[in-house]
Amino acid sequence: MVTGGEQMVCVTGAGGFIGSWLVKELLHRGYAVRAAVRDPEGRKNAHLHALERAKRRLSLHRADVLDCNSLRAAFNLCDGVFHVASPVSDDPELLPTAIEGTKNVINAAADMGIKRVVFTSSYGAAHMNPNRRSDQTLDETCWSDLEFCKQTQNWYCYAKTVAEKTATEEASKRGVQLLVVVPAVTVGEMLQPTLNASVYRVATYMRGTKSAYPNAVAAYVDVRDVARAHALVYEHPDARGRYLCIGSVLHRSEFVRLLRELFPQYPITTRCEDNSKPMVKPYQFSVQRLEALGMQFTPLKESLYKTVISLQDKGHLPAISPRSALKPATANRSTTMVTGRSEQMVCVTGAGGFIGSWLVKELLHRGYFVRGAMREPADIKNAHLHVLDGAREGLSLYRADVLDRNSLRAAFALCDGVFHVASPVSNDPELLPAAIEGTKNVINAAADMGVKRVVFTSSYGAVHMNPNRRSDQIIDESCWSDLEFCKQTQMLAERTAMEEASKRGVNLLVVVPAVTVGEMLQPTLNASVHRVATYMMGTKSAYPNAVAAYVDVRGRYLCIGSVLHRSEFVRLLRELFPQYPITSRCKDNSKPMVKPYKFSVQRLETLGMQFTPLKESLYRTVISLQDKGHLPAAISRRSAL
Repeated sequence: MVTGGEQMVCVTGAGGFIGSWLVKELLHRGYAVRAAVRDPEGRKNAHLHALERAKRRLSLHRADVLDCNSLRAAFNLCDGVFHVASPVSDDPELLPTAIEGTKNVINAAADMGIKRVVFTSSYGAAHMNPNRRSDQTLDETCWSDLEFCKQTQNWYCYAKTVAEKTATEEASKRGVQLLVVVPAVTVGEMLQPTLNASVYRVATYMRGTKSAYPNAVAAYVDVRDVARAHALVYEHPDARGRYLCIGSVLHRSEFVRLLRELFPQYPITTRCEDNSKPMVKPYQFSVQRLEALGMQFTPLKESLYKTVISLQDKGHLPAISPRSALKPATANRSTTMVTGRSEQMVCVTGAGGFIGSWLVKELLHRGYFVRGAMREPADIKNAHLHVLDGAREGLSLYRADVLDRNSLRAAFALCDGVFHVASPVSNDPELLPAAIEGTKNVINAAADMGVKRVVFTSSYGAVHMNPNRRSDQIIDESCWSDLEFCKQTQMLAERTAMEEASKRGVNLLVVVPAVTVGEMLQPTLNASVHRVATYMMGTKSAYPNAVAAYVDVRGRYLCIGSVLHRSEFVRLLRELFPQYPITSRCKDNSKPMVKPYKFSVQRLETLGMQFTPLKESLYRTVISLQDKGHLPAAISRRSAL
């Protein structure tokens, strides 16, 4: 398998929407990256220098796809090329840039001895065919009809179809192994400062400049998934040919409904351009080839949320206050959804920790003013909070200790809500007061300051530790750990919170997360990620015959993404990072394997919750361990395969 650390690659169109995310993904995977752009010093490419690892591993090179010499210079010493650059336009005058430019890239790569090229095509090169049956599944065998593209003057689809066919022909002639990613309409967070075509389409709906939507269907995919797909096909030794990259296909009415549901304060149309005809039905599609390489797709709702937040953050869309535009969800509900900075200030205890840092980031993204309550605001271990998006305008840090109610009152003053995350993750009985009395103090300090809504971070340790639970019993919010069995700190804290909240008239909401993994924002190792690190480093010589529940770091509400045996947990780590000395031995395989238990997160899912696949969370956990210096990233993957 081809991987970073031993590879230099070049990305054309590196400053664009997909290109920027591809550069970011490749840097994360350890590659040295050459970014081929027309103007390396241009402001529109400056964001590339701010990417993690860019200082050591990224260089920008001046190149034009119509100039073979400039391409050869950019490709010099490279092991592979990712050709992303292409005009996204229906201007027929730009056809040579797409078609001849692609031909030049393949030949320049061959001239420089490069044997592996990944080409970014488009599903516009696959789906534009009026003769395709409505019940036919769209897959890698499908091609757009060139005559139909000409007749409808869809020059972008025409150009991508011809460019892909040209790339295939040239690669065959020159002995280059060509891999093609065929992404759908791509949405998600922008890294680049300028608007690209697909995100611009979202902006037009958000601004209300689209008075109606077409009676049409389209395919969509998250930009992070597109970048990941490029890396997957490049690294997999058996990858060949085309790979369709589609997350979902839906009617435009469903697309705008999702936008309205996420952001009801914006003037998004509800009118169809032509509802006199039957609604066009979404077609079937297959991404089996890409999924076989380990691809997992981001839910479209999450992608659209990140798209709009990105439009706001980049100044392309005004951050309208939600409450002014909201109406009660049903006739018999008197309350509206709580959102937004212009009307809400909240406080987060334990803001500098693993979960706390991500919670601060999420709240800033949603437009809240946030107070981070911590023991040492000036400590370097909390410095990462200041660089979060929106922190400059929306975040302030306050000195507070959960055992000092006066310091909590000061931090909670003028706040509308409190998120109590702070708690020691330890089996030291001397820390019981910090968890139990600290929680009691938080509830009472919130009540003292007139705060009526508190969200408490419990733990699934307060739910699953019960030897009397039947093996076929589903774990849900009605389950509690047995106190005598474990003397469980977090369970006592949760019960204390409920009792105090009931006495003081505070509306308490409890999130019960599983073992939490994922990317670290904070510089220091937390307990759950440390567990992953011990497996990666090989310091765990065997795994227990046990099961555990896991969830991504990124609401009583049980919050579990998956439950699996530890053997499956370490198998996923080995599959993702085979170069590390991860154990394959069970401590006690003389007994039957413990079976994963069933669980229900129905309450949280009814609020719109969608969980991150564990494999993605573990990937981000390990990359984060590498980036923070807790795990060596220089181990050669090839040597262990």
